[in-house]
Amino acid sequence: MIKSIIFDMDGTLLDSSYALTCSVNHVREYLGLEAVSKEYLEYYINEPNQNLAQIFYATKEYNPIHKEMFKEHYLKNANLHVKPYTGAYELLKNLKNAGFKLSIATNASDFFAINMLKAQNMLNFFECIVGANMVKNPKPKPDMIYKACKLTSTKLKNSVLIGDSLKDEGAAKNAKIDFLFAKWGYGTSKSPTYTFDNLSELENFLLKHTN
Repeated sequence: MIKSIIFDMDGTLLDSSYALTCSVNHVREYLGLEAVSKEYLEYYINEPNQNLAQIFYATKEYNPIHKEMFKEHYLKNANLHVKPYTGAYELLKNLKNAGFKLSIATNASDFFAINMLKAQNMLNFFECIVGANMVKNPKPKPDMIYKACKLTSTKLKNSVLIGDSLKDEGAAKNAKIDFLFAKWGYGTSKSPTYTFDNLSELENFLLKHTN
């Protein structure tokens, strides 16, 4: 019986890769690096065990100046480009009305997620937003799953994770909960518990397993 639904955000509820690419390229321009494509970014942010600072900014680790430049640009400009996937708002509304506890587990910082979800009038659907800045280890480690369950007062055995990448799949498997793979997103999956082609199909499945 499912009581807690934990969503990844980027590539699952919101199509934000173009916005992310614009902000990464804003920093790359400052560094004198050529722009990267949206497809290039989508691949690397969803692959586990990547040094994204090296890949995007040619540095061994993130420089605080570069992080602040990205943060300022993304918070200011992301909502000009971010779009919810068709049916995402209705999905969240219907799940909330059905009594599920909804939460977000994103490898972005929580303030980015809050900013975008608020702009899409989706923020109030969620019991909590768990960002990478709130845990020791981001996905594919299970830390976010544990924290989301703690904040929603739900048990792991009654929780599922919905996402679009190997990082999401890894987090679910490490937490020993079911992984529901969103095929419409940016990434790939190796062995999901269930796979869905669209949000309507996902909604029908979840409502059949309501508490």
